[in-house]
Amino acid sequence: MSIGTRTRTAAIAFALAASGTFVSLGTGALATSAGAASSSGGSNTTLVQTAPATKDLAAATWWIWYRPIASVDPVKYNDYPEDLIIPNMCESLFKELPGQKTVGNLAASYTQPNPLTLVLNLRKNVKFWDGTPMTSADVVYSLKRNFVTANASIYAYTTAFQNIKTITATGPDTVTITFKTPNVTFVPELASLGGAVVEQAATEKSGANFGTPQGKLECTGPFELSAWNGSSSLVVTKNPNYWNTADAAKIKKLTFVWPQDPGQIASAFEAGTFAGGFDLQPSDYLPLGKSSAGKFYVGPPSQSMEIQAMIVVGTKGAIANEDVRQALSLSINRDLLIKTVDFGVGTPAYTFAGGGYFSYDKGTYTAAYNKIAAAYTNQAKAHATALKLVKAAGAVAKLPIVLSVIGGDPDAANQAAVVQQSAAAVGLNVKLKVVTAAEYGALFSDPASRKGIDLVQTLNYDQDPDPLALYDDIALPNAISNFDSYDNPAIVKLLTQANGETDLAKRAALVVQAQALIMKYLPWIPLTFNPGTTFVANGVCGVTLDFSQMMGPWAASVGGC
Repeated sequence: MSIGTRTRTAAIAFALAASGTFVSLGTGALATSAGAASSSGGSNTTLVQTAPATKDLAAATWWIWYRPIASVDPVKYNDYPEDLIIPNMCESLFKELPGQKTVGNLAASYTQPNPLTLVLNLRKNVKFWDGTPMTSADVVYSLKRNFVTANASIYAYTTAFQNIKTITATGPDTVTITFKTPNVTFVPELASLGGAVVEQAATEKSGANFGTPQGKLECTGPFELSAWNGSSSLVVTKNPNYWNTADAAKIKKLTFVWPQDPGQIASAFEAGTFAGGFDLQPSDYLPLGKSSAGKFYVGPPSQSMEIQAMIVVGTKGAIANEDVRQALSLSINRDLLIKTVDFGVGTPAYTFAGGGYFSYDKGTYTAAYNKIAAAYTNQAKAHATALKLVKAAGAVAKLPIVLSVIGGDPDAANQAAVVQQSAAAVGLNVKLKVVTAAEYGALFSDPASRKGIDLVQTLNYDQDPDPLALYDDIALPNAISNFDSYDNPAIVKLLTQANGETDLAKRAALVVQAQALIMKYLPWIPLTFNPGTTFVANGVCGVTLDFSQMMGPWAASVGGC
């Protein structure tokens, strides 16, 4: 599950098996990279969706990574299982279309009479599954649920939601939200599960059971919850009275399952058990790439919104030194990481925001990325610079840097070994501390658990296709993903200005200035960008291939062909 960070760190990071044949990916500059390596056997693609479905399906089964869904409460957990399943049942006020375009959904439109006021114009004639009309009161109730402590909503701690002053029903079909300061990332945030709408009466009636198999879920989406045993599967059925008839579900019964044994997954796809699945395990890349049962898609860097990184959590010793962090980052051979951990699928990451975030002014963001990448792509030069930085840091550089590694995970161990060896080559002393899954999770929620640890491995994503939202939560003081309490007035000023800037070119210019400063300090050390990986069975179409899977009812478009 997501562990207390807006950027949705996976609780079992890198739960994959490492072996196989690898190839190098080159420099990874976003302007020129051709995508994932061919060693996967998959079909590299720039598609954001497969061909449209032309037939209905009576039933289908979909594979989900990397664990069972923990709750159907939209705000309870925000991680891969929940973000891939719940939006098909519980719709949000906005949604993302393939290509990462945010559009109105339960909110038909919005207006902003001033920078501190947002008026949502709700869509009329929307009904919950039980036939009850959706009202502005339901919307207000749903949004405010993010701030109920017992709900443990991660959204309450995001920069966008923290900036809310009031949420009020100002008419039968209008909701008005006021802010403390301007924030242009808020509307895209309403396409996440933080903006999902549930029926107030049914939710309150369920009480503490809401979100569990014993509770009552009432939403508006194209699929209704039919059965959920809390362990091996969750079944949804087509909502016959869905308000959006043009986008009604094409599958009558859809079952989500989550077996994780690598051999079992590949063989089940080959046998036609699964209609599809996202975020495939590297150990399955080769067999699925050769499968005659369907097609394995590997997306390009231009669509990537996932990053493997190390979060700086230590505030003393070697890791607190800026030269040391820069030297450590420069020492790491990211091509080697991709070869030895990810079956050659991925690209080196030299900033936190990959190409999938560049939903506007791509030229500005790509040029800024490539400028930073230039310091890394000549490995010999990067190594020499790292040696100079270690020498400049002095005695502090000799102190140990403790990297937490989740136990029982070969890929996490392999990644940590590459980091450790790379660091040693420039005179840095990285020590590995193996932690259990429970201990790993606590690192994101309990500061005391981070005592004696300097770096934490993470597989990270943010759903808002705007680098501003990502950097807000990493670099602003007290932000949810600012784990070492970094506070740079120059960065704060730039990000604050960007949050009030509606001119996209001007916003991009401010964000890349902030990015340059953030990458100098390195509150996180980026490692690699993960492309989207999707398997689609023969005879199945309408499958979303980019990260908009996480921000809307993607399953409604899936059907036969």
